[in-house]
Amino acid sequence: MKKRIALIVCCSMLLALAGCGAKSETATGFNKEPIPGAESVQDTAGQGTATEEGTAKEEGTASEAPSAGNASDASITEGQALEAVKNYCYANNPDLEGMMDSEDYTVYFDVSTNESGEIVVLYRSYTAAEIRYYVDPASGDVYVTELVPGIIDEEQRTDETFNIRDYMNGSGKSSGSATTATDSKAARLNGERFESVIMLEGMEETVKYEHAVNEEIGIEMDFDYESLERHSDSNIEKFVSIYDNADDPWNYLEVEYRSESTDSVVASVSEELSKEYEISIDTAFALENAGNCTRIDASADVGGATMPDQLQMVYIIPANGGTVVATAHYSIEAAEGFGHLFNYMMHTLSVI
Repeated sequence: MKKRIALIVCCSMLLALAGCGAKSETATGFNKEPIPGAESVQDTAGQGTATEEGTAKEEGTASEAPSAGNASDASITEGQALEAVKNYCYANNPDLEGMMDSEDYTVYFDVSTNESGEIVVLYRSYTAAEIRYYVDPASGDVYVTELVPGIIDEEQRTDETFNIRDYMNGSGKSSGSATTATDSKAARLNGERFESVIMLEGMEETVKYEHAVNEEIGIEMDFDYESLERHSDSNIEKFVSIYDNADDPWNYLEVEYRSESTDSVVASVSEELSKEYEISIDTAFALENAGNCTRIDASADVGGATMPDQLQMVYIIPANGGTVVATAHYSIEAAEGFGHLFNYMMHTLSVI
């Protein structure tokens, strides 16, 4: 009997509380005064109250908005900073926008200007973490602090920085969310490491990723190098749980190239899986960076009455005259752990 070790999601890792988070270091010299409610606008999930003045700030006016010709020269307003920070957070955490509309979470944004003239946008996470984005209204440069009441009681500066103008006017260039981590893949090298924030079992978790490029298969993607070991060959990439025996694992994702057509691969894989599983097939499953593919879900025993010990999710992707086949294997106990991690990884996969 194989020894199964389920992924234990690190719910106790409180660094995951950071909303669009990053690694922290002690901050000095920050304005730690509470944001004055009468001068601020608040966009709150389930609460949705704002002062009349604040509403005007959030929506902005035509006279406040810079024209396309001089956007880089005009001073940024509070309303523009607020909307741009929202775009930034939504780009890095796609689940967040849905939480804003849910009564199940206390999530909101708030904006004000401190005594130094910086625009301060507060993001209050549903985990109670307070993330503040300090915006230079002239340059658009942003630095970030975090505070977690009862855990981190003073603001600490993170190593997260960006320029607010990249996220204005509805734009949103993710700085590394798992679902869009390869947006800047041209700048990522094989083996390059970076951090990102994902939602895992309802919690925000900072994940340390490594970029993997395999030109023989014709793919590149990102993987959590703290949870998975990469085993690379000319025609296969295999990402195995660090808790498993690499020679006989239970939780792993393998990616390979087959020269057959996509239809042929779908037929052969379906036939093979149907011997042990009750399968469902989605012929238009959308991957963030690889486009539409066929996804085969093998998560029930034949007949559908029971759940198997090990589940499979197969992604069949047209590529370079053949087919890329990615198969996630995970135990039923690890479906909410490795199962979700593998799903995030698949959305970073690109065909090259």
